Amino acid sequence: MTGRLRWFPTSLARRFALAAALLVASALVGTSITSWWLINQQHDRALQELAARERQFRAAAVSSDLNALAVRMAEIAGSTILATGLVDSVGRETYLGPFLAGIRQINGIPVQVMLTDFAGTEISSNGNAKFSADEMAWLRQHIESGQPMARIFTSADGSTAALVALEPMLYPRTTSPEGAVLYKVDLRDIKVGTGMTLEWGIPPAGSSSEAAEQVASSAPVSSPTVFTPLQFRVRGDQWGGTGRAELSVPYVHVLLISLTLFSAVVLVGITLTRLLTRDLQRLEAFSRQLFGSGLKTERAPEGGSDEVAGLAKAINGMLDRLHDQHADLLHEREKLTQLTQALQAADRNKDNFLAMLGHELRNPLAPISAGAELLRRIPDTDPRVMRTSEVISRQVRHMTKIINDLLDVSRVTRGLITLDKTVIDVNEIVSAAIEQVRPLIESRRHSLSLSVPDGAALVRADRARLVQVVSNLLTNSARYTAEGGQLLVDVSLQADEVRISVQDNGVGIAPDLMPQIFDLFTQGTRTVDRNEGGLGLGLALVKNLVALHGGSVNAVSAGLGQGAAFTVRLPRVQAPSPAPEADDEPPAPTGGHWRVLVVDDNVDAAQTLAQLLTVEGHEVRVAHDGPMALSLAEQGNTDVFILDIGLPGMDGTEVARRLRAMPAYRNAMLIALTGYGQSTDRQRSAEARFDHHLVKPADVMVLQNLLTGWAGPRAAAPQPRA
Repeated sequence: MTGRLRWFPTSLARRFALAAALLVASALVGTSITSWWLINQQHDRALQELAARERQFRAAAVSSDLNALAVRMAEIAGSTILATGLVDSVGRETYLGPFLAGIRQINGIPVQVMLTDFAGTEISSNGNAKFSADEMAWLRQHIESGQPMARIFTSADGSTAALVALEPMLYPRTTSPEGAVLYKVDLRDIKVGTGMTLEWGIPPAGSSSEAAEQVASSAPVSSPTVFTPLQFRVRGDQWGGTGRAELSVPYVHVLLISLTLFSAVVLVGITLTRLLTRDLQRLEAFSRQLFGSGLKTERAPEGGSDEVAGLAKAINGMLDRLHDQHADLLHEREKLTQLTQALQAADRNKDNFLAMLGHELRNPLAPISAGAELLRRIPDTDPRVMRTSEVISRQVRHMTKIINDLLDVSRVTRGLITLDKTVIDVNEIVSAAIEQVRPLIESRRHSLSLSVPDGAALVRADRARLVQVVSNLLTNSARYTAEGGQLLVDVSLQADEVRISVQDNGVGIAPDLMPQIFDLFTQGTRTVDRNEGGLGLGLALVKNLVALHGGSVNAVSAGLGQGAAFTVRLPRVQAPSPAPEADDEPPAPTGGHWRVLVVDDNVDAAQTLAQLLTVEGHEVRVAHDGPMALSLAEQGNTDVFILDIGLPGMDGTEVARRLRAMPAYRNAMLIALTGYGQSTDRQRSAEARFDHHLVKPADVMVLQNLLTGWAGPRAAAPQPRA
């Protein structure tokens, strides 16, 4: 590149100067050429306009001559001298001859005039009339029409053309012409000016350039009626006789001027090179310094030419933006660090939750396992059997509560929980919750104070869920308060809400824990022995259940060791109208003993439940799958079916449908006993025509109450055993 373009400057400023000179010179040459072209175009348009006006002027002159000719001939045809000459032979010589002889020119145009009779025979002329046989034949052919007519006759070689016209002589006393005035004008005598020609006939048609040029260079002649069919027009040179050579531009002069200006611009550009280079070199030095020292607060100097100053300003703007982005990156890194810490905290909470879940599940398993072993070794009459069974039952209820809490959290967070709302008294709800938590309160030797209003505190709520809310708050306060603490439950009425407050003088809540106190798996600081228990689910359930009731809950604590207070606010409702008393008493339970078929693929669960029901006085049989259950049912002698839903092969709902299809069991009691307890599971059980749906592990008292409260089949069925 260097060898081929040695003349091309390497400096940016010199390149700019050279480019500027080239641009200026190009602009000058382009401007000159464009100006010449525009002037030439304007000149052409002016010439065309002049030519058009010249043609119009000549056409108007021809029109004036033709009008004068037609008017004069019409006057002659109507003259009384000509009328007298037609009938008076003496008058022809005396008056007619001299009259016509005086008509030799009209508007300076020589004209030949002849007077004929109605047969086209010459009567007299102006002395210079020379009409050919064709012209006379044309006269005789058209004289009878009685209309003025005209025609162009050309010579055989086409060198001359004559305008021949007739003017009929009509009088009121006749309906046909008595004679005619025939006149002729040599078209060469009608002057149209230099460069102009008089044409006639239909203009050339077509889309060719020649036809278009002829039409554009013609001007129609406004002729009198007699000459209108001839379509006279004046055509002249489009340029009016002026050639383009007369307008040639002095290109050599333009070229010399352009070269001179180009040289001057180059010299000026070279002179300005040093000034431009000075600014650029200063900016280049700053760039090298910036590259070597890194991103700092220094900025490029913005002095000098506008271009360099603009470039420096742009560089400074870029540096400012880089500085801001660097600060944003640092801020984002801090946010990522905080997010990482939050994720690590969540991971620790998860680990703590799993550890506590294992702890909470293993704790009841230990007494259950030990109690089962004890029951295996001691005789049935030993008093320890009763105590051990109570321990096992209590621990099973504890494990059931843990599982129910986990299921409740899952249903609440997914929006699958359904509330059965009725108007209830909060005072009764608080009393029920206290009874549930009383064993824990008494075991930790707390003192409990209760404050309730005199009247009913009515809300529209799901009774079981609201009891769960209050019991969770009481359980939380009891666990996080040292033994011998004080608990206070206060129910108060406001204008539009009911407040339930649970206070304690326990460990309190740390300020940093307060924003997350109602989050899942969030718990306060535990002691080494984990005496508080729990999985961190209770308060999260409280918040979600209260929200489902249209209420709110908040926590207040002065800090660690200062106790805590939780307040639930629920919308207050008015007392409903009393329902009318029922006339009929429900049928009293019979308390009979029934023939029961237990169907469960878990052998231990089926055998244990069968033994329990046998102890209660029922006759029990066991099946471990659907076909076996149907086979035993076909043998008869069954009043109640307790079916597990999740049976292998044929599930419990299918077994229930087939049982209902048997006439003997259409009115039997069908109880679903399963680990599936969601509303959709209960709906499927109802569709299969189960009478009841119990979730494992079922409360023995609930099951026993169902059996003892049943009045038996309504139709013909096996009778209960005494």
